[in-house]
Amino acid sequence: MATSISFVGLTCFLLSLCLVCSLKEGYAFEELRESYAESYLTHTFEVSSLFASSICNHSTKANERESTFRVVDKYGPCYQPNQHRSVVSPSLTEIIRSDRARIYSIHARLSKNSGRRDHIVEPNSLSIPVKDGRAFRTTNYLVTVGLGTPKKDLSLVLDTGSDLTWTQCQPCTKCYKQTEPLFNRTQSSTYVNVSKTDPVCAYAKRPGTVPPGADTLCFYRIAYGDGSISLGFFSKETLTMSAAEKINSFLFGCGTDNTGEFDLEAGILGLNQENASIVFQTAQKYNKIFSYCLPSSASSTGHLTFGSQTPAPANIIYTKLVAQKSPSYGLDLIGIGLGGTKLNISESIFTTPGTIIDSGTVFTYLPPVAYTTFRDAFRVAMSAYPRITGPSADIDTCYDFSKNTSVTVPVISFFFKDGTVVGMPGKSSLITYNSTLSCLGFSEYDDDDDESIIGNLVQRTVEVVYDVAGQRIGFAPNGCT
Repeated sequence: MATSISFVGLTCFLLSLCLVCSLKEGYAFEELRESYAESYLTHTFEVSSLFASSICNHSTKANERESTFRVVDKYGPCYQPNQHRSVVSPSLTEIIRSDRARIYSIHARLSKNSGRRDHIVEPNSLSIPVKDGRAFRTTNYLVTVGLGTPKKDLSLVLDTGSDLTWTQCQPCTKCYKQTEPLFNRTQSSTYVNVSKTDPVCAYAKRPGTVPPGADTLCFYRIAYGDGSISLGFFSKETLTMSAAEKINSFLFGCGTDNTGEFDLEAGILGLNQENASIVFQTAQKYNKIFSYCLPSSASSTGHLTFGSQTPAPANIIYTKLVAQKSPSYGLDLIGIGLGGTKLNISESIFTTPGTIIDSGTVFTYLPPVAYTTFRDAFRVAMSAYPRITGPSADIDTCYDFSKNTSVTVPVISFFFKDGTVVGMPGKSSLITYNSTLSCLGFSEYDDDDDESIIGNLVQRTVEVVYDVAGQRIGFAPNGCT
């Protein structure tokens, strides 16, 4: 049975025609100035579609574009190293723990004067929190890039929260185990160390001290929310995107001392709004425009594309970026809705702390008041299905769909200050761990002072277009299948 969403269009409502419209394999994307009509938008899908298969289903849309990387889930069959070994996905509790570590880092970075005791200050960098968690043993999405001459393929985490792209390098003082061979800088004809006196060295977050005998070279040091660290040479190298697309003298971190809870991946591809990110390094070529589509499951592929697309994605709508949240990507969220109806939550709950969208956080996090209202409304909408106890207090709304062949879930709507309303398919509101455990992929913060985060789970199958030069973000349905 094909995925489908039926709704009464707003235009139909305004004209009092009461016509019923439907979108096959889609959902509502309307740019509205008023609230939705009183119709209830739902998303019906087969329960079997919640689970990944053992075979990789490739999205064809990535093949139609230049400057494109294929995006895969690192725990699924589309990640080639997994074809030769068994891989255990993290539990829901581990995902939440990892998310918490990440969002503490995000909030520390966004807050200039947090004053919290659980923060330490790194030399020449911003505050980094020390919290329990596994920052990379979660549902992270990988892209394979070519580095060096001759090029070596490396799988990096797509991360809108990071600036510096880095990978582990030989010769290595301390490196964690990864699936692909370490990048050997001595075997590349295009590798160049950045001098300490080079102006671009200022892009690196430098350690307080450098290794003995390396006083003339530029070093970087990155610390993450769980205490994981990457340290090494700040360098230049050729980055290969495709046979026709190469970036010469690309600045990256060549990590020779890497410790922490890293797993499988060879490093990070930084996509935020700082000078060292690939977005800013390729600004002249791609005009600070990139987009991605995260796959619907671990057995599907998505894509990461740089530059504007012609034609533009179908049915795309844009909302403004909030400059004050830079280097993260801030949005002017003022409300959230279910089934097309905006919930009765004060706009200040969202606008006072603000909101960001993030590719590395799995769940979507809301302030306590907003989350409780949203969760309770979701439970009412899902009252036809048996609710079960979740694996932890942070995951408190779970269902057993094992006796159902299909499920109908309300569409999730995000309401923005400029009048834009973006509808996400109800399926993307669920995180499924096994045949008897599917949970709401939303959670709450400890207090109302923290920014909301729109995580990657709810973004699945949507083409998210980051027009940094134009200070806007676009959303288009059916970006990948």
